[in-house]
Amino acid sequence: MKKLISILVLLYTTIQLQAQYVRQGDSASSRYAPAPSQMPSNNFLNHLSIGGSFGLQFGDITIVSLEPLLSYHFNESFMIGIGPVYQYENFGPQVYGYEATSSVYGGRFDALFFLPDEYSRIFIMGECDVLNSPEFNSFTYQFSRGNLTLPMLGIGYKEPVTDKFFFCAYILWNFNNSPDNPYSNPLINVGLDIGLGR
Repeated sequence: MKKLISILVLLYTTIQLQAQYVRQGDSASSRYAPAPSQMPSNNFLNHLSIGGSFGLQFGDITIVSLEPLLSYHFNESFMIGIGPVYQYENFGPQVYGYEATSSVYGGRFDALFFLPDEYSRIFIMGECDVLNSPEFNSFTYQFSRGNLTLPMLGIGYKEPVTDKFFFCAYILWNFNNSPDNPYSNPLINVGLDIGLGR
């Protein structure tokens, strides 16, 4: 039973809410996205999306993460996003022999490129997180703080639900192999996307 609960908690922590721009005409009933020239440009909100992610993990290591995101969409095919990252971590005595609490904070930048024509729901994604995180010293058995740069690259898919909301799933590979890296490979996220424009 404990293993089943651990698996369910692990699956839950991979579910993230990620807000992105809903491309004009990309509703559940439309098959392909329109040409870039059809993107409305007279309203700044049509180029913006907000959202982010929230994650929970419980057990010997408890993690609460909050990662809001603001994105700007240059056209139908290319968008960038930026936002802060915060994670609260609590390590039980089973991990290091004593209980420890810490925070991870920093920022992230991502870029998405949607493929053309009939593949317009598939995107290539790059993300770079810069985090200030605790580093465990195995000689002194104490934590110090250090900065980590985490470059990631992957691919994703979006499925429209309405004109404002759609389902998105993506998988990223983290190229930083530091033992203090808070992310494991591969990083899989699924969620709902929300557009700000009309």
